Amino acid sequence: MERFNLYFRMVSIFLVLLVATACSSLSDKYELSPEALMGDPDAMWADGQKAVKQGELLIKQGESRLREGRAQARKGESMINRGNKAVKKSRQDYQQAARGAGSASNPDNVKREAKRLKAIGSEWEDAIEQIEDGNKLVKKGNEKISDGHTEIRNGRALLESGSTAMRNAERMRLGEQLLPGVLPSTPQQP
Repeated sequence: MERFNLYFRMVSIFLVLLVATACSSLSDKYELSPEALMGDPDAMWADGQKAVKQGELLIKQGESRLREGRAQARKGESMINRGNKAVKKSRQDYQQAARGAGSASNPDNVKREAKRLKAIGSEWEDAIEQIEDGNKLVKKGNEKISDGHTEIRNGRALLESGSTAMRNAERMRLGEQLLPGVLPSTPQQP
């Protein structure tokens, strides 16, 4: 019987270490305490609760980042659309102004034609800048969306690991066999 208790204790510590490795790989902020690593069910329960709370927070942050990224991408797409319309209008304005150019009968008319063509050119350049800015905004938005998905994945993994630690703490108190640790893949950096 004593041999069984020793074996059970060793297996328990191994599984706790397995969970600890999984949890510590998920976040620099979360690690199992030394007490939990030594098989203290109260410490394991408390550490599991911390992991669950941290996972919930990470999921909320990820969801917020997703919303921000989607809004940014929509705004960028809108800027691109307005810029494309302005480019089209500037091109049409230029073609119309170019058809009427050359019929000036005095220097003042020439100055007006030149001023009009210069204004059209400036509007055209502004429209191209708006398209470029919109593309940058879409890219930033898509990066935020990707980061948000990563945070949500990592938060869910923390929730799962914390929940497993809490269940194992209760199983230790009852003398039952522990659940295997959850070994998620290495989290991606947001």
